[in-house]
Amino acid sequence: MLEVNRHPNIELMTYTEIKEVSGFVGNFKLKVTKKPRYVDANICNGCGACWEVCPIDFPNDFNFGFSPRKAIAIPFPQAVPTVPNVDMDKCVRCFACVNACEVTAINFSQEPEELELDVGTIVACSGWDMFESTTGRYGYGKYENVINQIQLERLLSANGPTEGHLVRVSDNEHPKKVLMINCVGARSNLSEEHAFCSGVCCLVTIKNAKLVKGEYPDAEVLVSYRDIRTPGKDYEEYYQRAREEGITFIKGNVGDIEEDPITKNLICYLEDEGTGTSIEYEADLVVLSATPYPSAGTTKIAEQLRLEKSPDGYLKEFHARLNPIDSKVPGIYLAGFAQGPKAVDATVNQAKGAASAAGILMKAGKYDIELIRAMSDSSKCTLCGLCMDICPYIAISIQNEKIIVDEILCRGCGACSAICRNNAMTLRYFRNETFEGVIDGIFQIIK
Repeated sequence: MLEVNRHPNIELMTYTEIKEVSGFVGNFKLKVTKKPRYVDANICNGCGACWEVCPIDFPNDFNFGFSPRKAIAIPFPQAVPTVPNVDMDKCVRCFACVNACEVTAINFSQEPEELELDVGTIVACSGWDMFESTTGRYGYGKYENVINQIQLERLLSANGPTEGHLVRVSDNEHPKKVLMINCVGARSNLSEEHAFCSGVCCLVTIKNAKLVKGEYPDAEVLVSYRDIRTPGKDYEEYYQRAREEGITFIKGNVGDIEEDPITKNLICYLEDEGTGTSIEYEADLVVLSATPYPSAGTTKIAEQLRLEKSPDGYLKEFHARLNPIDSKVPGIYLAGFAQGPKAVDATVNQAKGAASAAGILMKAGKYDIELIRAMSDSSKCTLCGLCMDICPYIAISIQNEKIIVDEILCRGCGACSAICRNNAMTLRYFRNETFEGVIDGIFQIIK
């Protein structure tokens, strides 16, 4: 991110939200809102004097409430740029930060700034959210010592709330028995959960189990799983090393979890499919390997960019095998979790592919389109709108009481011509009259 921020040809617009997108490949128009930080990013040097004097403390969302933050602060240590922002919902306007700032960078009179951008291509690479059961499955949100893998990673991080030392939330004691539960929120028929496998949760579980075991060799780490899925280079070997290091893997589901009201330990009831027995396991800490879900903004992005979504809620690629980077809209590409869950290496590969595809198109300076596109015969058209409704590329509109086809958005799929009841919609070079002539010629030869 530092390289991106320092690159002379890259403008990094953080704390900015897209409001509207229009246009087409090579000529996209974006309306964005630059939110006020109440700190001038061009003046601030990130010294930290402002948040050191701030009297307000409240739970730090980045650390999942495990540590406090100030009303003025940078979101997390690696944030780029290193410029704080003021949370106006928490700020009491004491102006201690203003008095402490030696470069006078704090400005409480900042207002949202509306900007219009002209861009040629777009790469959609939105993030993801962690599944959190609304029913409190496995005691998450009810028992203090039931956390998920991302919360565990913050506790294991050197710049996290505990400086990398794993402790229980309830009493700050080091856990001696840790149970990790795979496939939470995934591979399920429950209405609030997903049927798909994310493909990344198993590896995250193995990695964090190894980290826990590495810091506390005497700790007992148990993983309850349905199937361990480790496709990829060296992934299976990584899994085998975890087993050799003393991490126990039991194939079976966890039925229920109860909390001991005195010790805050967790009584877990699970099955062992290998032996066909039920196990009662008392853990100090339970970690849920919850499946990643599309971020809250993914639906909004799909609407703004006129993109389709897959049944799992992620942005849909043009073709899952032949065009996994392209979207259905020419000039808009997908990368990372925007298109679906994937490991870091796959994310990097797809991001490079999307950047290359966008760069090649921009360098060429022109966009060639196929001539096979939908055409409308106004003499036959009744403006029923069926073609507009069925078009997956939103390429058809009604203007001045005529059907207009956007030949850049149109991909020549033929859905409109198939549904048109009056044969008003046809494909260039694939009109009915052409095929009727071919069929007549075939029958003449047969005769």
